[in-house]
Amino acid sequence: MAGTSPEATQKRPRSWGIARRLLVVAGFLTVPLCGLSAADDGVSLKNHLLALGTCPPWNPQSVEICRYSVDKVMTALAPRLDVGPERQHMLVNEGASATSLKLKATELANKLGSADRLIIYANLPLGVVDPTDSDGATTYALELWANAKPETTLQAIGDGIWMSASAFAALLHAIPAGEVILILDTNNPQALDLGLLEHHSVDDKNRPEALVISSGPGQTANYSADRTISLFAKHLAVALQSDEGTLQDVMTTAVNGTRQAAIPICAELNEKRGETTDPRPDCTQVPEIYDPAALLSRTMLLPLTESGVN
Repeated sequence: MAGTSPEATQKRPRSWGIARRLLVVAGFLTVPLCGLSAADDGVSLKNHLLALGTCPPWNPQSVEICRYSVDKVMTALAPRLDVGPERQHMLVNEGASATSLKLKATELANKLGSADRLIIYANLPLGVVDPTDSDGATTYALELWANAKPETTLQAIGDGIWMSASAFAALLHAIPAGEVILILDTNNPQALDLGLLEHHSVDDKNRPEALVISSGPGQTANYSADRTISLFAKHLAVALQSDEGTLQDVMTTAVNGTRQAAIPICAELNEKRGETTDPRPDCTQVPEIYDPAALLSRTMLLPLTESGVN
């Protein structure tokens, strides 16, 4: 939300109606505050990283932007969370098809348990499904890799090329990790909707989960000034290379850095658009954090000197 303070981004959100309910796409806001995990019993959870990135080849930006964004985040995040190569999983562009994602989710479901924490960084577009639900609610889909743009989102889901939000939620809920943290870096945040999957049939409501999104309601997610990386990925990587403490500390720094950096980028974009009657996207960018169980605050980072990050 434009103008939202960093402190406000960490509060449990009020309902914003249809424009925000998809945040529960992985059930991340349905967990009660009393939800317990192995970490609550003093058990140190083993961290696992899953990175997902797609830049559709028909979009004007280079497909390499997603690869670079994912690489920067993973390279910075893995050593701080003590995640070795065997616990790092990357699906990017051609490797981030619906089939590949389902296979990777099955692999993780067979490996992870209550002593594991899964951190997901997802950099991909979210598309509107046409037509809408019978009750008039808008539904959305993950635009996974396709060699050519499908004629319709509904057809892409039917053909198994893209994945509906509900199917993605079911996929994540089926991974029995003790904790899940989703970092959603999307260029289509207006698709987010807070209550869509509140009563998903496979949601484990006792599992603590957290969600970080790269922009607020109705906002676009910008690229860096040189358009080589997503703006939030850039500042998240910078924070991981400088901040000590917890994942909460890093996310707070990334939120502040993204918000400030977006101001001149947005001003330049608006100047280039000039006088036009076309609706202008809101390029103000204020990332938001939803963490009712305080997972980010208890996810400790290795000190910079021990992690080897410099």
